[in-house]
Amino acid sequence: MTKKVFWAVCFLTSAALWNACQSERTPAAVEIRMEEYHFLRCDRDSLCAEVRVTYPVVSSTDAALAQRLNDSLQAILMQTLEPTDEDMAHHKPFRERLESIGPKLLESVVADFGQDTSTTYMTYSVEAISEVLLNAPHYLSIEISSYSYVGGAHGTGYVLLFTLHKADGRAVQELTEIVADTAALRPLVEQAFLEANRAKEEDGEVSLESLLLEPDMPLPLPLNFCVVPEGIRMIYNPYEVTAYALGPTDFVLTWEQLGRLANRDKWLK
Repeated sequence: MTKKVFWAVCFLTSAALWNACQSERTPAAVEIRMEEYHFLRCDRDSLCAEVRVTYPVVSSTDAALAQRLNDSLQAILMQTLEPTDEDMAHHKPFRERLESIGPKLLESVVADFGQDTSTTYMTYSVEAISEVLLNAPHYLSIEISSYSYVGGAHGTGYVLLFTLHKADGRAVQELTEIVADTAALRPLVEQAFLEANRAKEEDGEVSLESLLLEPDMPLPLPLNFCVVPEGIRMIYNPYEVTAYALGPTDFVLTWEQLGRLANRDKWLK
């Protein structure tokens, strides 16, 4: 090996090690405060629109870290509030997009009931309440409880759970990022699912087949999950796998239950 090749290899190796260390180093601490937005307006005092949103705002000595986390949180929140929001393509500021929801909601309720003299009072509403579930050195977990009513027999509510990598603001997309062996995870999920629904029944007698909308199919692993201090929280929202009347199925698989299936220290330290 020539000296030039030797030193080139040394340089590349050192650079790779340095980059690895940089990617694994603990991000700066972040502080999180909740901000609230409330809109309530009526047309002729009978047709109303209401929007209520609480959302986390991240601050840190690392401005870039705070920015990427706020960008991710705001994008997820807006997708929750308005999944077909055309303003996203135009990169309008978050607050401007948030403040546009109420007037558009009021336009909708007036369009639907403005000519209906039999309707004495109608309110369309959208709500999203955020809560911080985990603020660990490398990860941030958030819950968004959402509810909307825009006509019909009843409103729609659901809970969104997600965990963000602080290093890049990326959300944990797959359970396999937390638990590699999902085959071994499945019995734990099924048992927790049964126990959570058993608590809702007076006699406590339930089975997977009696609960699932598709009883001939296995219970799918949840798409809605996040890391919490106790373990992995999972939720199935109404209509996702069970009837609306049963409500959500919400449970935590603890680190003790997961055992070797999940590395607690990776997520919490």
